[in-house]
Amino acid sequence: MATRAVMFTIGKFRCFPILKSGVAKFTTSSNLLSTATFDPGYTRDPSEVFFKENVQALLDRLTGRDYEKVFQNRKLGQRLEPPKYELLTQAEVDQVMAEMAAKLKRKLQMPPLLKEREPVTKILSEDPELQGFDNCKYVFINISQGINDRKREVVVRDPNGVLRDASWEERQRMCQIYFPVPGRQIYMPKMFEETHLQDCLEKGQYEFVLDRACAQFEPDDPDYIRVTRKTYNCVDENNKFSTLRSTRHFGPMVLHLVLCKRMDNLLFHFITSKDVKAAVDLVRLFHLIWSDPSYSELDEFQLIENYIQGPAVKKPALELAWQTFLEIEKQRLEALSLSQQNTASN
Repeated sequence: MATRAVMFTIGKFRCFPILKSGVAKFTTSSNLLSTATFDPGYTRDPSEVFFKENVQALLDRLTGRDYEKVFQNRKLGQRLEPPKYELLTQAEVDQVMAEMAAKLKRKLQMPPLLKEREPVTKILSEDPELQGFDNCKYVFINISQGINDRKREVVVRDPNGVLRDASWEERQRMCQIYFPVPGRQIYMPKMFEETHLQDCLEKGQYEFVLDRACAQFEPDDPDYIRVTRKTYNCVDENNKFSTLRSTRHFGPMVLHLVLCKRMDNLLFHFITSKDVKAAVDLVRLFHLIWSDPSYSELDEFQLIENYIQGPAVKKPALELAWQTFLEIEKQRLEALSLSQQNTASN
């Protein structure tokens, strides 16, 4: 008994599924996702350092653990459940706190920092006898279950008779039709176009932009790299680091700034916030990435002073902030010592 294929239309796609594979027909006027490259200014592959355990540990500490911020109510269009109050034993409280810590760790899982993927150029066959058969592309996709989308077979027959592997944009678009990813759209949302993106960043919607980018793109997508790096740079230029602290995007932003050697604003933020531990971790991360073994012999204060006197670009501002911090810390210790003496004398 013959099966009947039902054709449907999505935008400018004309698609009709078959038993184990699907065929999609692109018109020549289809607008593919933008493939414009974006140079973030790195001199090395970020994946070489991002996945190192010691780098991950430093980025995790720098991210912070603000439970109220991580678990705050978000406007996602969902109905909020009323709070529940329970009487718990100490053992039950410990168990709940452990569960919350595990949940927080999942929420703060950092998206990877990768280099831009290479374009797909593999040609499977050239059949000139098919040239002129149609003026549209035919896309064939294996719709079998249990296959990773990046490994799924997707091939394209061009009007000139060339059979080739689908480009990344064609692959993502077809996979989204047959295996939709929640939060991802077939066409790139307007908000990621430069004009609209700039408007979102000027309104300070940094976390919203980064969350949407994670849902829409793969980490090595040129558009993902363009959007995220532009957002990181905007946060840095406006000194809005607190907006991303205790979010999954803070670690990748820190690594981006260190790889670009433009972490001075962030270091200044940590010093003026009196967060010396974070400042030390930031300098340690810098030396770790740029392979400077001398830092391991220095104490915390010497680490910061050594960076300010050495690789720092904005030396005057950092020197002033550091000297101000040292003076305040000296006065605090003197007041604490005097208070302890008075307590002992009484």
